Amino acid sequence: MKTKKLMERSAYHHGDLESALLVEARTLVAKYGVEQISLREIATNVGVSPSAAYHHFPDKNALLNAVAHVVFDELGVEMKNAVALHPGKTLTAARRRFRATGESYVKFARRNRNLFLLCFGPHCDHSQSTKEETVAWNTMVGCLNELTEFGFINPKIRPYAEILAWSSIHGISNLVLDEMLPEEAVEPLLDGLELALRAEK
Repeated sequence: MKTKKLMERSAYHHGDLESALLVEARTLVAKYGVEQISLREIATNVGVSPSAAYHHFPDKNALLNAVAHVVFDELGVEMKNAVALHPGKTLTAARRRFRATGESYVKFARRNRNLFLLCFGPHCDHSQSTKEETVAWNTMVGCLNELTEFGFINPKIRPYAEILAWSSIHGISNLVLDEMLPEEAVEPLLDGLELALRAEK
């Protein structure tokens, strides 16, 4: 017991315990979903008592909220990396980058179902930060700005472009997860989204 207490104090002192709890919680959520895990279980798996975990997170919801924000950042990085695969200063390249944001979004949701649902469920408090501070949002906005510079997006639609694009891509991600649409439906959706955004000729 004495050794265990010393280990807990050491982990807390060096700041490792918070990261360890986040990693373990992420692993369990990915495997079982949010309803099947507890802060006690997470603490036990990490090798500390629940009271040690409470130094960092007052309850399970606080820990899940922290995990959700980590995962949302991962989604943003994945979108950004997908965009980077399509370099070039042409309209064609800009369109490919925009489509990459949607494709990577859906793929992330498919590979990380439980974590994706955590990000947009009741355990994640998005009021802690504005959407403009997230990599995911800024990546999509950057692609839309590029299309606007090329004259591709209708100026009348531009003020609504972000919400139109995000809600469309998020919506089909959920429909794919619920097996109400196949993943192949993503490409036609992006075709329709481009048509909806396109400037009048």
